[in-house]
Amino acid sequence: MAYFKLITFSGIAPQVSPRLLQDSIGQEATDVNLDSGRLVPIYSNSQVKVLTNTSRNSIFKYTDSPERWLQFDEEGVNVVKGPIPGDTNDTVYWTGQSYPRMGRSSVILGSEPYPSNYYRMGIPAPSSAPTVALTAPTQFNASITTENGSGVLTVTTSSDHDGVVGEYVKLAGFGVTNGIEAVDINRSFKIVSVPSTTTLTVESNGAATSTGTSSVITNGASFKDESDALIDYSTSYVYTFVSAYGEEGPPSEASTVITTDDNREVTLSNLDTSSPKSNTNLSLKRIYRSNTGSNTTAFQFVKEIPLATASTTDDSDNDDLAEVIPSYYWIGPPDDDTSTYPDGPMQGLTALPNGIFAGFTGKRICFSEPFLPHAWPVSYRITLEEEIVAIGAAGNGVIVTTKGTPYLIAGTDPQSMSAIRIESGQACLKKESLVDMGPYVMYASPDGLVMAAGTDVRVATEGILSPQQWQADYYPSTIRGFLWEGRYVGFYETGSGYGGFIFDPRGGANSLVTLTTSEEIQGGFTDPDDNQLYLIIDNDIKKFQGDTSSNETLVFKTKEFVVPKPTSMGFLKVEAEAYPVTVKVYGDGTLYYNATIGASGASYTVTGTTPSFAQTTIPEPIVRLPAKLHKTYAIEVESSNTINEICIGESMDELRGI
Repeated sequence: MAYFKLITFSGIAPQVSPRLLQDSIGQEATDVNLDSGRLVPIYSNSQVKVLTNTSRNSIFKYTDSPERWLQFDEEGVNVVKGPIPGDTNDTVYWTGQSYPRMGRSSVILGSEPYPSNYYRMGIPAPSSAPTVALTAPTQFNASITTENGSGVLTVTTSSDHDGVVGEYVKLAGFGVTNGIEAVDINRSFKIVSVPSTTTLTVESNGAATSTGTSSVITNGASFKDESDALIDYSTSYVYTFVSAYGEEGPPSEASTVITTDDNREVTLSNLDTSSPKSNTNLSLKRIYRSNTGSNTTAFQFVKEIPLATASTTDDSDNDDLAEVIPSYYWIGPPDDDTSTYPDGPMQGLTALPNGIFAGFTGKRICFSEPFLPHAWPVSYRITLEEEIVAIGAAGNGVIVTTKGTPYLIAGTDPQSMSAIRIESGQACLKKESLVDMGPYVMYASPDGLVMAAGTDVRVATEGILSPQQWQADYYPSTIRGFLWEGRYVGFYETGSGYGGFIFDPRGGANSLVTLTTSEEIQGGFTDPDDNQLYLIIDNDIKKFQGDTSSNETLVFKTKEFVVPKPTSMGFLKVEAEAYPVTVKVYGDGTLYYNATIGASGASYTVTGTTPSFAQTTIPEPIVRLPAKLHKTYAIEVESSNTINEICIGESMDELRGI
């Protein structure tokens, strides 16, 4: 007697002949969860949020309580949280729009839709070099009074002066008035005190011996040193922009060289008061001056001034200069400046260990300074042979997929990253197909779904799908991939409709099942907090399999069971948690039985369409099959209920005795 019984069910392997499949593997497994070994229908998607319009193609869950979503029209927008530990501003950065962007909660959460505002990622260099000139000495008219024997001259100026205690004032051009003995001395006096903005006292140094009022001083100026003959040095200036968040950009072009000394004051003008690029959130400017040491010449910090200040002065000594400019090479990431970046703005933003960000444009992959996402030095960029399609983090490296060969770029410091060309020939067909699976990435190639970890790149669907089946049935150039509970979930477009699949890279017989969808999956987001997947469908965000009260309808078709000789299988049993269950039986590849088993209380019914017959009451979920001889048999079941067992045999007793 011949019979076949299935109590364990697995996924599909279309590459294998239906009659050579393992008993539990099916020819079809659609909308089914096989984790328990039974046929369990997947849940329906649940409604989460209505989006602003139907043109949204990317989303990101920004906050949980309350739940707020960022939404974008562009496909493949990559949003990454800021790398600073303990960031209370909820800073995020993203690429995929006209230029890389960033924002904090105070900017992003204005009004819906979010982000309601943003700033450009990166701080530009000023457009204009500073203009520099020696500041003319302060000139003032004054009268001088002496107190006989006190050794102090009191200077009263006709307008405000800039004298500072401890500095020196050069007085010239006064003589004898009202009988005071005085001379035209034309030399410097040390300032002792500054009683007001129009008076100061200086050491007399024997300039007068009587009390009275001198003639008017015709030339007065203050200096830091009595001699007014300090060592001259040549210097130049640059300045940088600083955002309201403290992000500093690269310097301007250097000013012309000027010769001065520590007694003199330099005036800087022609300082930009606005950004040369849009949305840069600038607030301040920092002034730097070149300082020649024994080994090198560096620009050192002088002062900080408001963005709106177009000119300023510098009277600092060389010894007073502060830190060397840190942002000399901190340019922004590739943006919408087509003259500099003909391949377009940076995309594919990815967070790496050690606070490093990565992105790409054209054939170049770019890295940021650690923990400084606004700074992307040119020296941290690597140019590859093929055009980059997508990147993903894997361990301490980056898997870079191209239109040809993938690469591994490894390193812990952006200054020392090295590129390794992986000789696998597995091109990435669509940026949105690449998914970070944790220790490895997966993406759609011409030959199948690829798994890449380090230099190990292999076709994960090899042995399950042939390259021809992959191309014909799964449309890999259209796949949008997502992570869901450790699995790869892909959705594709057929040209006339849509489809999907779930692939479990952990292997085993349950690796692949298919999904039905009548609507386009425009984009999605995997929440790292719960590993759940949220999809954009029309103008809604829906949680994938989120409606635990509503099941989809599963379809499972068994392998082809081969009998030793042509046999007529007389009965079929389907044990399910609930009914109805539709069953189809194929003999030698041809459908010859199609019926639906229902249940009402403790009794069962069966209604057939092939052959056609009216509803019949049956005592148990066992149906009689037409008397036909076949060499092979396959059974297909369809239900929104869990199915535990399928059994087919020649006789009723045979089924009951199994």
